[in-house]
This record gives sequence, structure tokens and C-alpha cells, in this order.
Amino acid sequence: RADDFPAFVLLHSDPHVVQWLGGSAMNPEQMRAAFERMRAFLDQNGWGMWAIADADGAIVGAAGLEPLRETMPTYPGVEAAWRLAFHAQGRGLVTTAMKAVLPWAFANIPGLEEIQTFTAESNEKSQRVMQRLGFKREASRDFDHPNLPAGHPLRRHVFYVLRWGDV
Repeated sequence: RADDFPAFVLLHSDPHVVQWLGGSAMNPEQMRAAFERMRAFLDQNGWGMWAIADADGAIVGAAGLEPLRETMPTYPGVEAAWRLAFHAQGRGLVTTAMKAVLPWAFANIPGLEEIQTFTAESNEKSQRVMQRLGFKREASRDFDHPNLPAGHPLRRHVFYVLRWGDV
């Protein structure tokens, strides 16, 4: 919702979140544009990224699905993605949200046969979430992230996939 924007800004200003998104925070205009793109896609398609709220109703993250950008080496496809404020990690919030999203996606997105997810090779927390959700590692599809320069510590990404029959 439009009134979720302040929480989006807080989340994307959290250094513990930003470190896994390339290491540099978006400026205010980039944040607004990214937020509006997410909202518009969700409104137009009925799926996308949703806010994650904690037990008190505070937005502490986002989780859901995104269409892959053409610049990604694993394009075309649908990516499972999430981010969670550091103080909210370790409570199963992402796992709970994605366990609802993934079967829904296979049942409701026409032609969807696989959902991709990937993260920096060093992001072991996200890899454990991927494994808990049933994603399988496909090392042959690992890649260097095209938006990160050679030598960047997050450039190498590991690839996981969940197929329709695995849910």
C-alpha cells in the first residue's frame, strides 16, 4: 500500500539489508521508483512482493515473487525474493510467508514451471532459508551478478530452483 513507503525506506536503509543488495543504499528517488514499480506490478498482476509484518503489525520486511530482469543470466523466469530487517531475523517470518506464496504461485501463475532464487555465495542465511523452502541448488546455473563489478565480494551468486512438482 502507498502508506507502506516509510517502512520500505527504513528496510532499504538498514545496513544489514543493504549489505546483501550490493552494498550501497538507494537514494530517495530510487527508493520511490522501486517501491512504485513493486506496487504497480502487484496491482496489475495480482502477485509480486508483499510486506511482512511482525506480531505487533509493524512492517519488518518484504517477500514474494518478481519477474527476472532481462539483464539477469537466468532470464526469463520468476524469482523468489525476500528481505528482512536485522532485528526481525531468526523468527521464521520469511519462511512462513514464502510457504504460502510458493504453492499459490504454481497454482495461479499460468505456465509457471519453476521458481528461481539466488544469492551471494557468502549469504549463508538466505541459502538456509532457500533449503528450508525446498529449493534445490543447481551449481551449473551459478553466475556472476551482472550489476556488480569484477572483484566485488558479492558478485558470485549461487542458484537454487523449485519446480512445480516439488511443492
